[in-house]
Amino acid sequence: MSERSAGPAFLEAEASVFASRSLAPRSRTLQLRKPEFQVRTVEVGEGEPALFLHGFSLCAAHMAPLISALPPARCIAIDQPGHGGSGSVDYSRVDLRRWFTEMLTSCMDELGLQSAHVIGHSQGAMIGMWLALDAPDRVRSLVAVGTPAVALGARLDGLRALARPGVGRLMLAMPKPPAWYRVILSSTIGAGAVSAAPADLIRANYLATQRPGYGKTVSSYLREMFRGLDAQPQRYVVSAEELARIEPPVLIVWGREEAGLQSSVEARQRAALIPRAQFELVPGGHEPWLDDLESTAGLIGSFMAGIPASRHRLPSSWPTLTVS
Repeated sequence: MSERSAGPAFLEAEASVFASRSLAPRSRTLQLRKPEFQVRTVEVGEGEPALFLHGFSLCAAHMAPLISALPPARCIAIDQPGHGGSGSVDYSRVDLRRWFTEMLTSCMDELGLQSAHVIGHSQGAMIGMWLALDAPDRVRSLVAVGTPAVALGARLDGLRALARPGVGRLMLAMPKPPAWYRVILSSTIGAGAVSAAPADLIRANYLATQRPGYGKTVSSYLREMFRGLDAQPQRYVVSAEELARIEPPVLIVWGREEAGLQSSVEARQRAALIPRAQFELVPGGHEPWLDDLESTAGLIGSFMAGIPASRHRLPSSWPTLTVS
């Protein structure tokens, strides 16, 4: 799906989101060869590159408030598959971890990036963890905001209905009144975050999920994710041994009111296995920058500022970060 077919209403809403934060985005549609896929990126600013990965039912514009509050950088937000202006994918019997690692490395190649800071939210945070494990030279640092899907062991059983063949795709693809979308969004990122979010931000996300291919993409993704979660040995959950092998520095930002996806106690214990990890609790829920932008952006900005510029891997003398 090219930007021209993303829909004028979506593009108008997205432009409003960025303009209201005095940001002038540059958008591109990249045709990748491996995997064969069309991905749309939205880029703001100059400097150290930072790649932003949103979660399900959102879009690149959803990262605009956070981008606007961070120190200047070359911020590149991706519309995830099936969302906004990116193409749709059928993930049936696809290795999700391999597919997303190939997609992100190909995307970075097209953008001329050897490496980048990676800031992922929810499902995007899990994808970032896979990239940090399987292509560590491409990740300068990783910021994971909110429960990173099943990466740290969350079950997410409430989403299983959406993974059912036929039924899930229909449920996701059926027209949703904007008010219904707000209710759905409140159940994931929290009612406080939805209430605090400007109308243009909610509208951009809503329109990003009303495009053809969204239902097929998300339902087939969830079906494969749960298939891996239920397998023996499990796939997609990052094992204790793998967590201990993550090379780039990692910041995990967790909302104190995160709504039942995974306890902060369990997440903190898992984070402690990562050699250079920092675990921070902040006000808010699954998307804490909408609840308290200053707290979340302050932590991320300070963390990124402490990473040596242009280093693909940290020197052995780099200090160990703390789980506090």
